[in-house]
Amino acid sequence: MVEVDGARGEGGGQILRTSLALSIITGQPLHIRNIRANRAKPGLRRQHATCVLAAARLCDAQVVGGEVNSRDLEFRPGRSTGTGAPRVLDIDIGSPGAISLVLQTILVPAIAMGEQLTATISGGTHNPLAPPFDFLDRVFLPLLRAMGADVRLELNRYGFAPGEGRSDSLGSVTMVIGSGALRPIDILDARPVTDRRATALSCRLPSHVAERELAVVMHELGWERDELLARDVRGNAIANVLMLEVNRGAARELVTVHGEKGLPAERVAKRACDELAAFLALEVPVGEHLADQLLLPMAVAGGGRFRTGPLSLHATTNIDTIQQFLDVPIRCDEVSGTTTVSIG
Repeated sequence: MVEVDGARGEGGGQILRTSLALSIITGQPLHIRNIRANRAKPGLRRQHATCVLAAARLCDAQVVGGEVNSRDLEFRPGRSTGTGAPRVLDIDIGSPGAISLVLQTILVPAIAMGEQLTATISGGTHNPLAPPFDFLDRVFLPLLRAMGADVRLELNRYGFAPGEGRSDSLGSVTMVIGSGALRPIDILDARPVTDRRATALSCRLPSHVAERELAVVMHELGWERDELLARDVRGNAIANVLMLEVNRGAARELVTVHGEKGLPAERVAKRACDELAAFLALEVPVGEHLADQLLLPMAVAGGGRFRTGPLSLHATTNIDTIQQFLDVPIRCDEVSGTTTVSIG
């Protein structure tokens, strides 16, 4: 059994998700204690308990301690290779908790198992504490496909946090995985930006909120009108999300800032513009959050390289967690504010 201390490093939910994924892939039983010890509300929240449930259903695992508020979990995977039969999962978080984090938990294991999987998850599609649907669909998944995976996402319905927890207020995403295996790739060159877009999502807000945000993007970044999109979407939560996306050839980056009550639209847009400008100034192809997500599939593939900015504590904790399960070298070379991560 692999013993994992959930208080190590950044002490959050990523340790749990990576550990569950690698327990499935390697077939090694997992015991994780001090789950989310460094968070204001330690232990499993509803979306984390749903990650455990999804992982268990994927591999027919035996679980002890998978309920909400649990700080100690035993997870014994029932199988580590696919049966060949398509598998269908339909899972409801029961709150606007992040769908993307549940999908991340089972995505790489399903690919590694050779599992044909259709998984529909209900919950939050755009949550301030997790990558939005658009990031997975337009930034992360294209690189997995470049690595050999057959995977696609479909947004069935938007769901924003905070929501009311009713079934009609939750979003829904379907992930379909076919046959395919991961192979190493290199993502090293920051090529010129070939296209860019700004999308302002609004739910139950006046149209001028999105218009003011996009006006700031035009002023701060010099983007053209045809690169800006305001979209009013249905939902029961009052919500605003501004997303700025750039394509650098080898990889995309998508910056997301959520509107907050009392925070002017102009300040929301300025935060997004400043974050994107800081990324572009680094002249790297891989952003901070994508760097964290590439570690697991590259380690499972047995190799790969990418160039990014300084690694976050989230990423270095993820590296430590991966190396508790896999005997794969991961080297991080820092030069002039950038980091080259070499796996294998």
